[in-house]
Amino acid sequence: MVGARHGRLLPVAALLVAACFSLLLLPPAAAVDELDGSGREAQRNTERISGSAGDVLEDNPVGKLKVFVYDLPSKYNKRLVTKDPRCLNHMFAAEIFMHRFLLSSAVRTVNPEEADWFYAPVYTTCDLTRAGLPLPFKSPRMMRSAIQFISKRWPFWNRTDGGDHFFVAPHDFAACFHYQEENAIARGILPLLRRATLVQTFGQKNHVCLKEGSITIPPFAPPQKMQAHLIPPDTPRSIFVYFRGLFYDNGNDPEGGYYAR
Repeated sequence: MVGARHGRLLPVAALLVAACFSLLLLPPAAAVDELDGSGREAQRNTERISGSAGDVLEDNPVGKLKVFVYDLPSKYNKRLVTKDPRCLNHMFAAEIFMHRFLLSSAVRTVNPEEADWFYAPVYTTCDLTRAGLPLPFKSPRMMRSAIQFISKRWPFWNRTDGGDHFFVAPHDFAACFHYQEENAIARGILPLLRRATLVQTFGQKNHVCLKEGSITIPPFAPPQKMQAHLIPPDTPRSIFVYFRGLFYDNGNDPEGGYYAR
């Protein structure tokens, strides 16, 4: 059973990584769903961009994978974005755009009985301070509430204890839900998620906040910013790549620990 599940994990990993890279390359009109005045989905630019992840994806999940997207109350997702649209532009916005991507994806099924995987769209990083920084302190309670809702309304969570479900947890230390490493380690991954698959930007190996089977994706960058910083491939560079490493952030970590990598 473990081997079969691992085999099914490969196409979903390919799908999710391809989705994120494609979102980084798409122009804003294609990356963000908008509604017109009548409430209908506005026409979107769906022109394919050469060089996107879809052009090089060999393990195409279409036809091999079916994902059921839970229809959760808007308090877990859309209402948060309406309240604070800044969530659409910060580095943790993958949770929003992954949801939108899957809603229109060819792998989505509206019949949960035929689904291989179940996705719960919970926006745990869309509670922002005035400065635009996400506050993860309510995230565990929010995630527990969403799982409780799912387990009472549908039978699928209880059937596997979440083993065929996945969540996007893009915060600094993923489902440990804290921006300071020492506190994140002490808190650990939310126990309810112990069998679920986590899609996260945190990918440090041998760390409490990265459990086996997690899928690591790149942080989100607004497409308009990516397009504005594109340079011709033949442009001479004096520095090919720059790695900053550990740094001290007094604003996020006033106690003096290292904030990020």
